[in-house]
Amino acid sequence: MSVRPAAALLYGGAAAAVIALHLATSGTLGFHTDELYYLDSGRHPALGYVDFPPVVPLLARLETGLLGVTPWSLRVLPSVLSGLLVVLFGACARRLGGTLAVQGIALAVGIASPYLLAANSVFQTVTFDQVTWMAALHWFLCVVVDGRRRYWIALGATLGIGLEVKFTIAALVAGMVLAVLLTPRLRALLRTAGPWLCAAIALLVWAPNLAWQVANGFPTLAYVTNHQGSISEGGGVVSYLVVLGLELALLLPLWVGGMISLFRDRRLRPVAIACAVPLVLFLFAGKGYYAAGTIPIVMVQGLIAISRLERPRVRAGLRAAVLVACALDFVLLLQLTLPITPPSRLHATGLDAQSEVFADSVGWDDVAHQVTAIYDGLPASDRSGTVIISRYYGVPGAVQVFGDAGRLPAVVSPQLSDWYWLPPRLTATSALMVDYRPSEVGWMCRSAELVAHLTVPYQVQGLEQGAPVTFCRLSAPVPSIWRRLRDFS
Repeated sequence: MSVRPAAALLYGGAAAAVIALHLATSGTLGFHTDELYYLDSGRHPALGYVDFPPVVPLLARLETGLLGVTPWSLRVLPSVLSGLLVVLFGACARRLGGTLAVQGIALAVGIASPYLLAANSVFQTVTFDQVTWMAALHWFLCVVVDGRRRYWIALGATLGIGLEVKFTIAALVAGMVLAVLLTPRLRALLRTAGPWLCAAIALLVWAPNLAWQVANGFPTLAYVTNHQGSISEGGGVVSYLVVLGLELALLLPLWVGGMISLFRDRRLRPVAIACAVPLVLFLFAGKGYYAAGTIPIVMVQGLIAISRLERPRVRAGLRAAVLVACALDFVLLLQLTLPITPPSRLHATGLDAQSEVFADSVGWDDVAHQVTAIYDGLPASDRSGTVIISRYYGVPGAVQVFGDAGRLPAVVSPQLSDWYWLPPRLTATSALMVDYRPSEVGWMCRSAELVAHLTVPYQVQGLEQGAPVTFCRLSAPVPSIWRRLRDFS
């Protein structure tokens, strides 16, 4: 068999395997809270949203419009992109000069990577962010190795798309800029058209969202500022390092070796700088998975370093160790990275406490029906003037998917982009306040009474488990109090 067919079979088989794995498991759990938010955002098309640019929610709307609104159909695109992410492992190995055998090991590392398996089991910005990070680093590697203009153009287009997907890629941009400025041969390229074409294309692609930010007073800056508090409360630096360690798992030595190898190689040092800068930036202002897109290329360089060892037995032994570590990572972390446990077993196995993604992917249909039943249980005189206000965006999204719009009044939330979707000329004299206690809404009510608590099936400790529902007789119209309710964190 010639090399080209063998490579096609290897790459195609690796991509097909991981895609099939996700498609086989992605319907186990229901919609995640954030998925309901993306679906709701897609129903309110815009050039931007408070906490992310427009591409992902618009893709959610397109995908469900074609395939239907189910958890499995929404997750088809992330499943397919998971195959592309694995292929990019091999592509980086090839660009770094790895043989077909090294590329095959790189593909195995990609298939078993716990951070990719976990991220791509649901529809979130993380998947699309990882694709743009990995693709951008691949093009940056091409620039470092070759420097031709076409690679700068491809890099600019990828970074621009990345900025329309998730703003975390700005940290990678910072790393690449610093790498260029610190590397004499790359700095010399600033006298050519390539880098400036890259910057111009990226800004052009990002321009629609940037215009939206300007028009709306840069709400994302308020979100980022407020969000830092929740990150710090979640464990800060310690939590960041723990998450990063779990992402690397048993392949931590390979990543460390790859990073050392990148820094020691004068030619590839710019890639090391581009990868290191986001890791440092997010250490103090981010979460452990934000810079996960830098891990693959570092891992691959670790494999290249192993392949260059002069002692064949040591080289073969380390390659075997990498494959064994991949297999162990896959098997030992499978229950935590993929939704193979049914909802009825999540609490019994403790997985709802270990995975927020699993915990918040159960019971949204029940929540929507409970909210409807609580509303229906109000006296008829109260129902006619009642609006439903939820602290979190999951409830409005769940009602849109599972509720009966004809039976319910407006269901709104002041959280993030939902805050913008308050119906115009809304008139209401009372409100069902979901996830608010009477003491929290006394300032806006003439009277406030706790009327129910929501429950999530199977005792799963999800976001809405035990959530209070308060009936509030409003002391002022909803539009006049809406700004005070706003939550951009």
